[in-house]
Amino acid sequence: MEDNSYRLIVEYFEKTISDDGLTQLQEWIEENPENLAQFSETIQILEASKTYFKQPEHTENSWARINAHITQSQISVKERGPKFNWIAYAVACVLICTSGWFGYFYFKQSPASVYEEISNADGKHSKIQLPDSSVVYLGGGSKLKYAKNFDGEKRDVMLDGEAFFDVVHKAKPFVVKSGDITTVVLGTSFNIKAYLAEHKVAVTVQSGKVGVMANGQGKPQMVKYLVKNEEISINTQNGIYTFNNIDASAVSSWINNEFVFYNTTYNEIAASLQHHYGVKIRFTEQDLGNVKLTAKLKGMTLTDAMETLSALSGLGYTQKGDQLFISNNNQKGGSIMK
Repeated sequence: MEDNSYRLIVEYFEKTISDDGLTQLQEWIEENPENLAQFSETIQILEASKTYFKQPEHTENSWARINAHITQSQISVKERGPKFNWIAYAVACVLICTSGWFGYFYFKQSPASVYEEISNADGKHSKIQLPDSSVVYLGGGSKLKYAKNFDGEKRDVMLDGEAFFDVVHKAKPFVVKSGDITTVVLGTSFNIKAYLAEHKVAVTVQSGKVGVMANGQGKPQMVKYLVKNEEISINTQNGIYTFNNIDASAVSSWINNEFVFYNTTYNEIAASLQHHYGVKIRFTEQDLGNVKLTAKLKGMTLTDAMETLSALSGLGYTQKGDQLFISNNNQKGGSIMK
């Protein structure tokens, strides 16, 4: 989806769109059926992202606000002219379906959820099939937690680490929580790298559409809406994020024991290798970790991977048990500390 089209949909959703914007949105939707489908799904994800995480003081008030949103969506566009009524009708249909689910969520008194938790040590990977048949590839040093009644009223998972998700499409949002960052989808495939100790969350979309939210001042807010081959990386300490286009299949290639790094610091590469191979990598001098490399490591053993990185970086390494020390090529590294 083009940035301008997404911007217009967001403005429409937030009721800030201009008459010219409405005309542009109508023309874009009418170009082909796929645009109408993108419009509908974007509205649904935006509504899910906005409403799903609210903790209402009174469920009746929450339900009233949802219905008011639907009504206002219809009225605000009708006031602009009959030719825009069909847009209001389309979004109303989407919101009715979505709000019906939220009404069910808020009013239903469900039993306490029983959670399943899977934890991988560094060097261990696992493939997990969730209750709704979605598949998760969980990386080394990662934890995944999800409700056993997953295919009931909600689809929530919690992630600390890295995972590739292949999510079955359903009307009920699939939500991944990683600290203060939340990823919302309906059905798609995407990679999340979110080791809480590293204070960074990266979301990369391989197919479909993803909404990324952050808790700001106690309130969830949409940060970015992503489509295929788009990635957002968020520093969870200061809230600064970067967004770029990327080869998503390369990012998730770790599930096939492949790594592709483009202009990546040795520090970041080392972190990935630590989780994948189950070793501890340290730099004898802090600045060495700032060296940037471009490399493809395909199906390599740890030794082969390190030899390749050494040739590219001009830096040497010393291995002592499960620890690796990166140093200048004419030096050997080690540690007197356990």
